[in-house]
Amino acid sequence: MYMPNPLHQKRLFILGLGSQGKAWAQNWRDQKLTFKILFREKSNSLQAAQKLDLPIMFLQEWHPQPNDIFVMLIPDHTHEEMLKFFAQLAEDVPLTFIYAHGVSYTQHAWKTVYPNWSHLLLAPKAIASEVRANYLSREPLAAVYSTEGHNLQDAKTAETLLLFLAKELGINQGPFKSTFREETLADLFSEQALLCSLLPYGARIVFEKMVERGISREVAYLECWREVKLIADAMIKFGPDNFHRLISPNALYGGEKARHIIFDKSFHHKLDTLADDIWSGEFFKEIVEQDFETLRQRITADWAATNLAQIHKRMEKKGVEL
Repeated sequence: MYMPNPLHQKRLFILGLGSQGKAWAQNWRDQKLTFKILFREKSNSLQAAQKLDLPIMFLQEWHPQPNDIFVMLIPDHTHEEMLKFFAQLAEDVPLTFIYAHGVSYTQHAWKTVYPNWSHLLLAPKAIASEVRANYLSREPLAAVYSTEGHNLQDAKTAETLLLFLAKELGINQGPFKSTFREETLADLFSEQALLCSLLPYGARIVFEKMVERGISREVAYLECWREVKLIADAMIKFGPDNFHRLISPNALYGGEKARHIIFDKSFHHKLDTLADDIWSGEFFKEIVEQDFETLRQRITADWAATNLAQIHKRMEKKGVEL
């Protein structure tokens, strides 16, 4: 479906060239979209941008123009500092900031702090590597969006902009209308309760239990780590009911047995504890106190020392460039 380009006489910038920044920039570059990546002069990502042949501009060279658009692909905890930088130069100039997650907006209420600007949400529901891979393969790629923080001519103008950028990014499911708060609650809870806890740490614990009981590291790795993708793919492909028609009788019975042992009342209580901290805003207070670089170094060092990480390096020799 033809969609007129709402970027006419507007400048589009990407802030950040981490994993998401690389994916968005490469997809938009391939779509012949005009944009630039804004860098500090001594950024460690400059070489990566040059390697990928991406257009760049230094923050010190930027001068305010009405209707400039900035896609915030820097970490959530750095948004406050970056917005203060722009406020020093252009707090009264109508600018648009697009967030890939709702966390910082929900935490700080940016529309109240900077009412002259538009604050919009375009959140792909995929990790960065899949944003790029699914663009190339045309596999399903979903997103959610919100125009609630707009300060444009009308909400329709903001929506047209987001839908256009989503299409150029490769979003082919939705994007589905949401709110900053809904996206934030769903994103944080799914990460804490399942995606970044139960899956990796559950696989690690089960791997270690297998090795303790005499299973070779290679066999344990295949069962506990690589098969996670195969099972997840089958869940998506066949759906919840057909997935359970597909699996073997042993897997069917074993899963049901484990369900009642593992997912007992105490498990539900723990989930409610996580959810309560998110819904109440307590989690926001916790993350303010975190040194994320130190935290990441500690966690990755812990994982790197595991037998699981060592066998992964041997079993998956190709690796992935980060």
